[in-house]
Amino acid sequence: MPGSMTQPDMGAVMTDEGVRADALARWQQDGWPGPRVEAWRFTRVDGLAERDLVPATALSVAASSPDSGPGAAAAASISAHVIRFENGILDPSGLAALPAGLAVREMLDDEQALSRLQQIAPKGHPVSDLSLAAMTGGIVIDVEGTVPSPLMLLFEGGETGASAHPAILIRLAPKAHLQLAEWHQSDVGLAAPLIGVDVAADARLEQVKVQAEGVATTHIAATGVALGEGASIAGFSLCTGGALARLETHVALVGSGADCELSAIYMGRGEQHQDITTYMDHAVAECTSNQIIRGVLDDSSRGVYQGRVHVAPDAQKTDGQQMARALLLSRKAEADAKPELEIYADDVVCAHGATVGELDATQLFYLTSRGIPFETARAMLIEAFLIDTIETIENDTLAGLLRPVAEAWLAGGKDL
Repeated sequence: MPGSMTQPDMGAVMTDEGVRADALARWQQDGWPGPRVEAWRFTRVDGLAERDLVPATALSVAASSPDSGPGAAAAASISAHVIRFENGILDPSGLAALPAGLAVREMLDDEQALSRLQQIAPKGHPVSDLSLAAMTGGIVIDVEGTVPSPLMLLFEGGETGASAHPAILIRLAPKAHLQLAEWHQSDVGLAAPLIGVDVAADARLEQVKVQAEGVATTHIAATGVALGEGASIAGFSLCTGGALARLETHVALVGSGADCELSAIYMGRGEQHQDITTYMDHAVAECTSNQIIRGVLDDSSRGVYQGRVHVAPDAQKTDGQQMARALLLSRKAEADAKPELEIYADDVVCAHGATVGELDATQLFYLTSRGIPFETARAMLIEAFLIDTIETIENDTLAGLLRPVAEAWLAGGKDL
């Protein structure tokens, strides 16, 4: 049985019926997956059941200024509107003075919104159930037309004995366009954000996620995306923080002509464990998906990529691509890759691949022999390894958020 987190005190906010009560019942039954669960065999989280963590409460919200810290500085650099969560709890000041085209409200006990979030969320995922049940802060974001400025969801907090469970439903109306940034920089014991994105016909979401949590934080995120006819998402994640992190994204391409570009970089050192897991469900014909994953691992860190592309029998003319590469900077580092194709249609173009390697000693010698310091030469080769992934970000504004984080990691730390 899972530990104290399996039965959070929900009496003040839950009834015996509804979406959240059902999620709590599933969580109490299943808890954290054990090592025999295939999808979690590379990333062990059953130890979380032994930790004395409790969902954050309103009393946990710190009085820190929302105008300080690297996330706020990044938001200011791109003139983004910020909606802030402290220990997973919404700061309501972010709901004022919203950009044109945005409507944001608290989710509370809106059964319709909760039901839609549950439908989009990754099925059978512990965070899908736990964060619905123990939701510390929930909002619904509705997008109409083209929002003129980026929106940033900023996640902070320093309650090391608390778990944060923000739940967010984002709905893009037909032909809407949103630039979205997620910035995670908390020091909570467990950060478990649950995000559902419903992209209607011909709408487009451009998204970046920065996971730069504290060194002791466990970050386990569940994101679900539904793409309608002609809808598209261009998503990019940069994962550098946390003791253990797993960014899991499930995308359902349910409308003809939908397109998903999903790329990620994970960077680990010390004893860090970084996991990027994706699931592409090509449910209908003439949809495309492309994934480019890069990992850089130093010291005794471990990186995981699991990517599954499912093509349904009626999903003819599917184009599904995935490629993962990992660069090991230490003989003690470890990279695991498990790309999968599950194809039930015959008129498709699908491919996957994975490689693991080290820095080229000849190239490193060439650079240092010409007077370039060793660390500088090393950073240059790492940047060259990552460049094709970074270039997949078409939105220069959002791409600008990632460069300082990657550069700080290359310089030896994640402080910006």
